[in-house]
Amino acid sequence: MVPAAATLVYAGHAAIAMAVKGLCPRIPIAVLVPVAFAPDWVQWVVGLSGRQNRMYSHSLVSVGVLASVAALAYWPWSRQPRDAVFVWLTYVSHWPADFITGIKPTWPGGPEVGLGLYAHPLADIALECGIVALCWLVYRVSLPRKSRRDGIGWLMPIGLMAMQVGFAVIQKPEVKETLHEVVGD
Repeated sequence: MVPAAATLVYAGHAAIAMAVKGLCPRIPIAVLVPVAFAPDWVQWVVGLSGRQNRMYSHSLVSVGVLASVAALAYWPWSRQPRDAVFVWLTYVSHWPADFITGIKPTWPGGPEVGLGLYAHPLADIALECGIVALCWLVYRVSLPRKSRRDGIGWLMPIGLMAMQVGFAVIQKPEVKETLHEVVGD
């Protein structure tokens, strides 16, 4: 079972999608964000069937195969081989990002590996907020000049960083208990 703290990596995946958008402005951000999160969504769908096996969603094998499916599905729409490669890379980026923050399967019968940064929430927040800031600098070149000048473009990275901190805060037992009392669980 995936720990509840696994939601903490969402800011990093969204940031990677932003950076790819900055490098390949033709690819819609509405394509890149779902592709960056796809292994988590595959895990969720597989979980609906009653199976809780991350091998289907997060192993190197499944990530490679499903990234190829995503890239091949995107290519006829774009007719740009380079863009299809970046869709593939965006999907594949999920595994190394999760490797840093958690523990992930490699291949059937293979080891589960990872650096487990979730065990150190402050370090996780710092790293992911740093990634958001760096990826934002790459992404902002894809924005219209006005958005770069007027500051409204900064809402996205600030929102992602706030989300990152918020996810970390709600993982604390005392905050979870208070939220459960307020919500009435």
